[in-house]
Amino acid sequence: MSSHDSLAVFAALAAELQHEPDEIVTSRAIVTRMREIVPDADRVSLTVRTSRNRHRTLASSHRLAEEADELQYALGEGPCVETADRGGWLRSGNVEADPRWPAWGPRVAGLGVRSLVSVAVTERDEPFGSINLYSHEPGGFADRDVVDLAVVYAVHAATALSSARLASSLQAAVSSRHVIGMAQGIVMERYNIDRRQSFELLRRLSSTSNVKLRDVAARIVETRTIPDERSVERAED
Repeated sequence: MSSHDSLAVFAALAAELQHEPDEIVTSRAIVTRMREIVPDADRVSLTVRTSRNRHRTLASSHRLAEEADELQYALGEGPCVETADRGGWLRSGNVEADPRWPAWGPRVAGLGVRSLVSVAVTERDEPFGSINLYSHEPGGFADRDVVDLAVVYAVHAATALSSARLASSLQAAVSSRHVIGMAQGIVMERYNIDRRQSFELLRRLSSTSNVKLRDVAARIVETRTIPDERSVERAED
């Protein structure tokens, strides 16, 4: 693919993500576009590291890619786990015999994967995921230009995914504030208490029930009932 074609693909990706800045939609677009710019990739997936330092597949082009990823998560070895944690990129032209992954390689070869490339997705030079390209053909991705293209694309993908995550977080925060505010209004009217007391009541309900504050508020808004009315007395103290 020429540099002009690559720029066109990146521009199309940016336009698509701006249309709907959602993490899941963005992830699917990243996977789809990667397959377009690297035709040798039969299957593509996007791995992210979770807050508990585990891994999950955020999007994939096919179930086989998810299975290849999930085997790595279960075994604790494999290219997508390594690049997601350490950064950089990894390639293998013969997965089954690759000594770096003695447990994962033979098992994923049984699924039909013969070669791969995994490139890190980073933010502020810190890896938080990886884009994984799988091929049914042995010796795949041998052209260094293909690897370089995938690495450059991963930079654009990281920017898009980080922006989508931020947008999703902001939308969730706004939504939570709205729901909590509605629940406070119901509690204030029901018990003739002020805003501070109503929030304290919701906070106590969240703590005693071990349920997130937003979920407690959503339940009150939906049912128009207070889960534990004994908390009202404590909130008024």
